[in-house]
Amino acid sequence: MNRKSLLFTFKPFYCPLFYSYMTLFYVLTTTTLCSIEPKFEACEAKTCGNQSISYPFYIKGLQQPYCGYPGFDISCDNNIGFPILNLSNTFYIINKIFYQNRSLKVSNAVFSRSNTNKSCLSSTQNLTFPINMFYLAPNQSEVRLFFGCDSTKLPSTLQGNTIGCSEENERSSVVAIYEDDKNASFVSKNCTGKVVNATVENVVKGGIEESLRNGFRLNWIASDCSECSSSGGRCGFDNDDYSFRCYCTDRVHAAKCDTGLSLSIYIAKCDYFFLLPPFQNECRFSQLHTN
Repeated sequence: MNRKSLLFTFKPFYCPLFYSYMTLFYVLTTTTLCSIEPKFEACEAKTCGNQSISYPFYIKGLQQPYCGYPGFDISCDNNIGFPILNLSNTFYIINKIFYQNRSLKVSNAVFSRSNTNKSCLSSTQNLTFPINMFYLAPNQSEVRLFFGCDSTKLPSTLQGNTIGCSEENERSSVVAIYEDDKNASFVSKNCTGKVVNATVENVVKGGIEESLRNGFRLNWIASDCSECSSSGGRCGFDNDDYSFRCYCTDRVHAAKCDTGLSLSIYIAKCDYFFLLPPFQNECRFSQLHTN
């Protein structure tokens, strides 16, 4: 190719109309690519203890409500080192969240504290939770807690079921037995305090006290996050419209982030800018390849 043909080949790039078009396209694409949706950044997972907290949960005071599902707010107790879930004014320690199968393992904070320092048990209440948010996972058992018991009247076979003293009367004991235990009637006659039902997981090894400390499993009911998450987005919820949202780097989407074709087009357009000295710019080129 001679010098004349080379100049002729590149002549269209210096057309004023071409420059105007490319300038407009450059502004639009770089604005789209180089700005990050604020809600995407706000809904980054946070850590409480050694657990990662993300949708459907959000930590009050640390994450925005739109980062989680309505009612799934939790608190982070730095003294305990675990996230705390409030179910009907009873605090439950979240021992583990299983995001893949939409479940979590919790234990009543009263039992955890009592097993740590052997303090007396406060009168807890029956487990209740909103039926539109949680339900018990399979393989759970019911335990009955009898307060105000005289442990001296209990047979030797039930001595291991005494899990502590009662906070209301430190001279009395709290006895825990499984709901189908044949000794339930005998214990009931020798205990004058409140009777409370608790839930434990069947697979826990050890005594009944250990079972109460380890807790039980709950499944949650909330909009599915898998499609949004697999597309690179972060899940959330719009309380005004009461609908699921997928927060992506470019904007808010209804279900998942845009991927594939549009991204490859942007990369191709950016290549042209590198051919034009007045328009040279990083254009976040390397980041496009990694997203």
